[in-house]
Amino acid sequence: MEITPQYRSFVDDQVLTSGQLNEFIEYFEDQDRLTRVCLVGVGVACGFKVSVNNQKSLVTVTQGCGVTTDGDLLKLQKSIKNSSVTSIVLESIKYSHFRDFDDDKAKYKHFRNGNATIDLWELIPQEKVDLEAGHLPINSQLLNGKVVVLYLESFPKEADICTTTNCDNQGQLNIQNLRVLLINREDVENIVNAKDAIFTKHNVYEAFTNLPQTAVPKVILNDGNATSYTKLAAAYKAAITASKNSLHSAFQQLFQGFSDVLDIKDGTSNTMLNQINNLDDFNTNEKVQYRYDLVRDLSDTYNELAEILLKLKTECCPNIEAFPKHLLLGALSSEEIYPELRHDFYHSPTNNEYAKYLKTAKSLVQRLVLVLDNFNLSDERQVAITPSKTCGNLGEKAIPVYYEVDAEMLTAWDFNKTENYKQRFNVSFHKENLAPNSWVQNPLQFELDCNDFYRIEGHFGHPAQDSRNAINNLKNDYALDFDCLLFDLQKDAQAFTSFLRENPSIAHKAGVPKGGTFVLVSERENVVADFCISTKISTASDGCCSLMECTYPWISSLKYMNNLSRSLKGTQSRNKPMPQNYVLQVIEYRINGEPLINRTTTITIPLKEIFLRRIHAVTEALNKKFDKGVVFDFNESQKRLVITRAKEDTFTIRLREISQANNNAIYTYSNNGMFRNNRVFRPDAMRCRDLRNYREAFYQKLHAQIAPVNKDDDYGTYDEKWAKWSKLTERLVTNPIIIEAGLTRMVTSSAQLPQEIRTIIGNLKRDLNQAAGSGTNLQFRLDGDWVNGIWVNKFMLDHHRRNKKNTHDDIVLFVNLRKYLHNETGVTKLSIYITNFEYSSVLDAAMAKYKTVADFYFGTPTGENAIRI
Repeated sequence: MEITPQYRSFVDDQVLTSGQLNEFIEYFEDQDRLTRVCLVGVGVACGFKVSVNNQKSLVTVTQGCGVTTDGDLLKLQKSIKNSSVTSIVLESIKYSHFRDFDDDKAKYKHFRNGNATIDLWELIPQEKVDLEAGHLPINSQLLNGKVVVLYLESFPKEADICTTTNCDNQGQLNIQNLRVLLINREDVENIVNAKDAIFTKHNVYEAFTNLPQTAVPKVILNDGNATSYTKLAAAYKAAITASKNSLHSAFQQLFQGFSDVLDIKDGTSNTMLNQINNLDDFNTNEKVQYRYDLVRDLSDTYNELAEILLKLKTECCPNIEAFPKHLLLGALSSEEIYPELRHDFYHSPTNNEYAKYLKTAKSLVQRLVLVLDNFNLSDERQVAITPSKTCGNLGEKAIPVYYEVDAEMLTAWDFNKTENYKQRFNVSFHKENLAPNSWVQNPLQFELDCNDFYRIEGHFGHPAQDSRNAINNLKNDYALDFDCLLFDLQKDAQAFTSFLRENPSIAHKAGVPKGGTFVLVSERENVVADFCISTKISTASDGCCSLMECTYPWISSLKYMNNLSRSLKGTQSRNKPMPQNYVLQVIEYRINGEPLINRTTTITIPLKEIFLRRIHAVTEALNKKFDKGVVFDFNESQKRLVITRAKEDTFTIRLREISQANNNAIYTYSNNGMFRNNRVFRPDAMRCRDLRNYREAFYQKLHAQIAPVNKDDDYGTYDEKWAKWSKLTERLVTNPIIIEAGLTRMVTSSAQLPQEIRTIIGNLKRDLNQAAGSGTNLQFRLDGDWVNGIWVNKFMLDHHRRNKKNTHDDIVLFVNLRKYLHNETGVTKLSIYITNFEYSSVLDAAMAKYKTVADFYFGTPTGENAIRI
C-alpha cells in the first residue's frame, strides 16, 4: 500500500485544487489506518460468529468488529429506509437467500485466479430478498464445503456526464459495500489464502491440536530391578528410550508447525532432533539418573512451550497485502474442533503481552537448545544442598548440577528473571557465574519460604558413608527438615527390598521434599543412586517394621486432673487429707501375649507435676517405668492419649486411677479398642493410623528415639493461663450480657440450657430411641463442659465476632483463652451418657448423625454436676 507522506497548509482566500484537497484527506486517512494496523492489530477482534439452522436454510452472522490489513474497520450494517446512512446497532443479521456475485466492479485480486474470478455467492438478508432480482433460497447443497467471508467491496463510481457548473457530480463517489460471501473451501485454501501471509503463518490450531503432551514414565522399584545397579540402570535406560521416541515425534511436529513463528532455523531443529535421538546412546551407566533427569527437563520445557503457542499471534508490521479488503469468518462445518479458515485477531505488540509471550517462547526454545548442549556429567566436587521447588515451571527451580551454568544458560533458564535483568539470581550447585549476593551464593542461610524442596547433589561416585555424613552435617548446620537413610545393594539387600515394599512411592527426584526422607543407595561402598519419599522414616525403625499410632481418651478428664492438682494451692480439708500424688495401678501389661509385669504395679506422679504438665506428666512416668513397651504420648489439640506400637503386634494394658479411691473403674487399652470394666467404653474410642513379634531391643530403641520429654499440655507456656481461665469462668456467671440474653452459666437442669441446645437434645433422644427399637426407653445424662460452666454457644461466638477487638470484654477474653488452652473454636459439644443401655452397633447411624455436636458414652458419668436430660 502506498501512503501520502505529507499535506499542505492553507491560507485565506486560497483557491484549492483537487490534488491539494485529496492530499489533505488522504494523509490523515492513511495515518488513521496505520494507527489501527500497526498500533492495534488486524483480523477479527470479536463477534462475527456464523451459525446455520438445522434445515440448512438460514445463515446467521452476529455483529462483530474487525480490521483488515488495509486499515478498514468493519462492522455489520443495516440500511435505514429513505436515508443514505446505515445503522450498526444490531445483534445479528439473518440471511435466507443468495445470488451469484461477479465482483466485476472492484476486481479484488484475492478473488482472481489468473484472469478469471473464482466462484462467489453473496448472502442476502431476509429483509432485502427480491425474487424478481433472481435471489434464491439457501439450501444445504449451497452451504456444503463453503467458507463465509466478510468482503468490503471498494471502488470509485464512474462519473455521470455533466456539462453545467451546477451539476451534482462535483467529485467522484467512492463506493464501500460490505458483503457477506460464500466461497468454495478449495478456492479459499489455494487461491485466497495463497496471498495471505499472516493467516498462513498463524493458522496453527490444527498443528497445536495435534501436538502431543509429553511425559516421562517413572521407574518403579521392585525386587527385579533394585537388586543391583546394573539392573537399576537398565530400568532407567528403558524409560529414557521410551521417552526418547515420543519426544522425537513431539519435537518434529513442533518444528513443522511453529518454526516460522519461533524463528527456529532448519540447522537448529535438525541438530536437536539428532540429540534427542541419541539420548539413550551411552555405554557407561554412570549417573544414569541424571540422564533420566535430562529427559524430564526436556519434556517439562516442551510442555511449557506448547502451552504458550496459541498466545503467539502477534504482528509487529502486518503485511498490508495479506487481507486488505476481506475477513475470513470460518468454514461451515458441523463438527468443528477448532475454528477452521477464520481470521484470528493478530495484535500489535504495543497493546498487550503478546510480545512477552513470544519472547518467553523463544527463551524456552533457547533453553531446549542449551539443556542438550550444556549437559555435563563430569563436574561434581563435593556435596551441596540447594533450595528448590517441588512443583512449578522448570525455570522456577534450581539449575541442576548436570548442566554447565554459563551466561547463556542463566539467560535462558528463567525468562521472568532475565526480563528483569536478574538472570544471575538463579540458584544452582554451580555458583561461579551467579550474583555475588550472599543469599544466592549461600541460600541455605536464609529463609526461603516458597522453596519446599532440597536439591542434593555432589555425592554420585563418592564414598557412601562420607556422603551421608556430609548431608547430615549440612542438614544439622542449616536446620533443614528431612531425614537421610543409606542402603547398600550388597550389604543391605534384604533391608532395602523390605523398605521398597513398605514405601512403594519411592522415586528419584535428585533431592528430597521438605519433611521427607532422602535415600542414598550404594554399591561397593560408593553412591550409585538416590531416591526420596515424601515422609520421614524414623531412624528407630531402621528398615525394621511398620508402626501403628492409635489415640484414645485418657481415663481421667482434664477437668478432674486440673481440680486435683489445684487443690494443692487451696485450703486443705480438716476432715479428709487431700492427696499429694496422682496414682495409677497398672494391673496387666502384655505385648503379643507376653507379660511385661508379674504383679500390679503402682505409678505415683506428684500433683505439682500434674499442675504444670497434666497428662504429659503421666505419659512420661509410664514411658520411664515401661521403657521396653509401647510409647505413650498425649495429643494436645485432640485431647487424646497416643499409643505407638509395632503394627503387627497386639497389646493389652489394664489400669485404674486410685488417687482418692481404690474402687474406681478399671480401664483396658488394647489394639482392639478401649474398655471400661470389660465393657466397650464408647464405639469411637480408638482411632488409628499407620505410621514394625515384640522385641525388647526394638522397643528400647523406639523409646530412645521418640518418647517425649518435658512436654506439657500448654506447649511449654503455662503462664498462669489456667488461673485466668478459672476467674473468667466465675465472672461469666454474673456477666450482665449473659444474663440479659437469658442464659444460665451453671446449668443444673435441662430447662436452663439454651433453646438451640434443647432442640438438638430433643431430636437426638428421639432418633436414638428409634434406633434402639420399640419398647426401649433410653436414659440420658449430660456431663462435661455444659454442666461445668465453661460452655460456649452461638450467642457468645457471635458476640465475640462483633467485639473481638475489645480486650476488656469477659466473653471475648473467655473465647480467646478457650482457643489458646483447649484449641476449641466452635460451639461446645455435648457429652451424652447413655446409662441403661450397652453399646450396640444399631445406634451407630443415629450417633453418626450428631457426631459434630455430641460425644456419646455408655455408663454412668463421673462428674459431680451431671444432669438428667
